[in-house]
Amino acid sequence: MPVQQTFKKIKIPLKDHLADDWTDGVAAFENDLYRRNCSHATVITYRSCLNAFAEFYRHDLQKPGPYIARLQETDLKTFIDHLRYDRKLSATSVNRYVAALRAFARFILIDGRHRTMVAQHLRTYRVDTGKNVALSRQELRRLITAVDLNGRNGRRDFAILQLFLQCGLRVSEVVRLSRDDVIIHKTVGHIVVRNEKGRQDRSVPLNLTIRRALLEYLDARGPGSGIEPLFVSERRRRLSIASVQYMIKKYLSIAGRDDLSAQDLRRHFAQAFYERSGNLTATQKVLGHRDINTTARYTQPSDRQIQATIDALDRPT
Repeated sequence: MPVQQTFKKIKIPLKDHLADDWTDGVAAFENDLYRRNCSHATVITYRSCLNAFAEFYRHDLQKPGPYIARLQETDLKTFIDHLRYDRKLSATSVNRYVAALRAFARFILIDGRHRTMVAQHLRTYRVDTGKNVALSRQELRRLITAVDLNGRNGRRDFAILQLFLQCGLRVSEVVRLSRDDVIIHKTVGHIVVRNEKGRQDRSVPLNLTIRRALLEYLDARGPGSGIEPLFVSERRRRLSIASVQYMIKKYLSIAGRDDLSAQDLRRHFAQAFYERSGNLTATQKVLGHRDINTTARYTQPSDRQIQATIDALDRPT
């Protein structure tokens, strides 16, 4: 069961000088997120969630506004129920909206725009862990060979794919890489992963497979400035998160695992790394997690893996 944060029922006088305007409140909330070193991706996600809530508030609930001081917890709960039962979003997607609404509710309370914590009883939902993100050897082979190395962007796509498989990077980290972030010597190498959340950058070692993939890609691309984006589109612009997600999904579909995504490749790496190292702290470091509990969730075996282990115990040795 998720641990729910509790808030005392307190009354805070509203700031008279603050305009009761949704757009103004959301803009102030975004500025507060940036001030607290939240990533740009987080701000964009929360903005999208709040815009969706405002649209639901006006058109489905048929209420004027929304006016921040008049928000009620029932409005938020009705919106979450709409996402779950009408739009049938996954638990992961619903939890993203819950996180956005909680953060916004906390901000408008502290900032004096609302008198109560209107998201106090919003809860997150259990994410189904039954999906097997581990790729078999045959699936890995099909995934790797799905990339046409002689194609227009083959070397680039292959290098990106290997960064997920061999380093477990986030999609946002891959697209932020610049040429200078790749340091490769004869027998060793590493990449510098820049942290946009204001925390310390981390260094991720490169094995032989990814070193070769990156060198072949850079050789095919030709010389360039060190500050240039590492991965660019045909228009020589930095790849977007959406384009990388689409590209990885395309190759996963060819490999017969269209149930997976780029994020699942990161989970696949986490499970494989932990299985070989047996060191949760080392796994946390290479993944760049602040909280080791997040790493523990990444390395949890799926229901299918547990069943396979139980079945193996029944076989004669």
